[in-house]
Amino acid sequence: MYKSEILIITMFLFLSWGMNAQSIKEEQLQGTVDIHTDQYKQTVWGIGFEIQSDAIGSGNTGLPEERHAVPHDLTPSERERFAKEMLDGFRYCRLAGGLYWRGLDAEKKYLMPRWPEQLEELRQMMEWAGVEGVSLEYWSPPPYWKANLKYVGKGSKDRTNTLRCFGPDFVNDPVYKGDTAKFLKEYGQACVKDIETLKEAGIKTVQWGISNEPFTNNAQYSSCKFFSAEDYIRAYVASASAVRNLDSTILLMSDTEPGYPRKIAKGMHRREVAELVDAYVVHTIGWDSERVKNVHEKISKTLPKRPWFQNEYEYLKGSASPERCLNTAQHIMNSFQLGQNPTWYWIHALKPFKNSEASGYSLGFWKSQLPGHEPKNIGKYERWVKGDIITKMPEMFKKMEYLNGIRPSDKEPGVYYSFILNQPATAYMLVDQVGGYEPIGWTKTELKVVRSQGTDIVYTKKLKKGNNSVAKHDGKNGDTYGAPHALFLDGEDMQTFEVEVGVNSPMKIRSKAMKLELEPIK
Repeated sequence: MYKSEILIITMFLFLSWGMNAQSIKEEQLQGTVDIHTDQYKQTVWGIGFEIQSDAIGSGNTGLPEERHAVPHDLTPSERERFAKEMLDGFRYCRLAGGLYWRGLDAEKKYLMPRWPEQLEELRQMMEWAGVEGVSLEYWSPPPYWKANLKYVGKGSKDRTNTLRCFGPDFVNDPVYKGDTAKFLKEYGQACVKDIETLKEAGIKTVQWGISNEPFTNNAQYSSCKFFSAEDYIRAYVASASAVRNLDSTILLMSDTEPGYPRKIAKGMHRREVAELVDAYVVHTIGWDSERVKNVHEKISKTLPKRPWFQNEYEYLKGSASPERCLNTAQHIMNSFQLGQNPTWYWIHALKPFKNSEASGYSLGFWKSQLPGHEPKNIGKYERWVKGDIITKMPEMFKKMEYLNGIRPSDKEPGVYYSFILNQPATAYMLVDQVGGYEPIGWTKTELKVVRSQGTDIVYTKKLKKGNNSVAKHDGKNGDTYGAPHALFLDGEDMQTFEVEVGVNSPMKIRSKAMKLELEPIK
């Protein structure tokens, strides 16, 4: 019945259109079309990607000393293939200052290669791929310019994780003694020095931004929070002016807030600010593709006319999927068509396959062949990633999914992590008894798990479908904290049971890790 109704409606519409086609054609022929060949509706510059040219901990947690980066980790032939086959067609490479380019000079004022070949590796990659230049944007300036003198802050309430001149005690600063103008002038000169360092290495800077997500303040990776729009605008004008004086062809962009450039917007009525903003840049991370038009409408209605685009698209939690592939493709099309964007950026070309965020972030994975990255303990259960091996556990656990966290140090609480379940599950949590720690909301069982250097008590709890999390282990003896919790998960139907990683979660899902470890061996 439904097929017949659809067919009848379709035929009716077709016949109606046919009967009116003559009059429509006549109306069209009576109109005029003006083509202004001297005016452009839209210019498409090309597309960009970000490159993880230095190491970051799994789940975006920590800045490891190891040189775990791309193209650094790739063999010579794979470096060339990666550039010529995967990156061919991209115009821009987004370079994360203070994060994936974070080497420093002795005073910690300027960015430098963290190992001698780092910038040459990038230059060669870009040359092979035909990439024009980098979009340099700071996650954090070098530590000298920070109130905390560090890349990484202590968390959302850390008032010192900001520019030195906006810190809580700048009036007593031993160098600047409260002289904000002097500080900002020298800070701008330091930004210029970083661009010149890239130029000396054969890398052209084509776009520049003062801060990635200036609202961010965390203890996981490099960030620099601007606590007010006025702080941001003052720093932006000082540094962008210096960059403009160096090279007027570099596109100055602001300010990568979610969906709308909130901070720079408050200064766009001022000429000295507006003349230094060539494009608005926002983040629409993992958003539904239909929301592009809402972003475009708000920017178009409330701000002076400038090109706008997003420069970091990824999915913060979960893995790649057919649905996400379609949404990404449509987001690109809508950005160019509905948003009239000149460019569009994916966040990562490649991510190391052991990083929990990799699937939602990257166009591909890499598996390092360098010493220290060889597969270890395949088939065994690590109590935490690269930690103790479980030597004895209940037999029923072997049929379950297993999650374990990373442990950067035993001098800090065992990590928090989150995950997503596609169905309800019974969880069995392994708890290190250090400090007499007992998890809230969990029921203690008689089960135990033995590992190479200790024994864990097992607690249980019913978990719901959807978002779930594991709390930090903050129990300790002296200055030593307990190990992060690990979970065995028994889904309602293990044949269809799936677990996805949460946002910034430093953990590993055993079934997925095993698949990636064993695939190259086949």
